[in-house]
This record gives sequence, structure tokens and C-alpha cells, in this order.
Amino acid sequence: MKLVRKSILPIVALMMIAVLGKCIYMVDGQIDLFRLCMVFGVPFGIPHMLFVVPIGREISKGIGILALNVIMGALIGCVIAAISAVKAVGYLAYVVGTAIMRRTGNRVPY
Repeated sequence: MKLVRKSILPIVALMMIAVLGKCIYMVDGQIDLFRLCMVFGVPFGIPHMLFVVPIGREISKGIGILALNVIMGALIGCVIAAISAVKAVGYLAYVVGTAIMRRTGNRVPY
């Protein structure tokens, strides 16, 4: 169960985001890096977005701050998504390596 939670689910989630968001981050057959960062960053960066709406100010300033918060949260979320992917692949490699070493009786396989 730990393998599924720590490795397989994050990899599947990132793959689903990549497949479902392909129509958003593909522009003229090429990958737009800003859109790619937004697609991967928003689901992971939602808790890190600070929604500060100034009271008594103009509505345009509030919308500008909201847009800036979403972009910053997406950038932070993109870094978190990359770290999550590295951790998931590393844990999967660790589990597979441990299983192989147990299977071979702790010998170095040639």
C-alpha cells in the first residue's frame, strides 16, 4: 500500500495532468513552457497561492494581484510537481532495487 501511495499514484496523477492538459500547453505543435508550468503548477500550487484582495481599492488592482498570485502559485507548484515526480521515481527505483537484492540473496547480480 505504501508503494501505491508514495510512487504509483503521483506518477499516474502527473501523467493524467500531462495528457489532459496537452491541448492547453501545445501551441502550433510546440510546447509553450509558461503554459506547461501553469498546467502542472496550478494543481500542486493551489495551497501556496495567497489571495489578497485590497479593500477600498480599484477593481483592476485587485484583479491584477489575483492574477499575480495565481502565476506565483503556479510557479511554486511547478517546482513542487517536479520534486514530487523525482521522489516518486526514486522511491520506485528503491523498492525495485530492494526486491532484486532480496531475490538474489544480497549478491551483486552480474
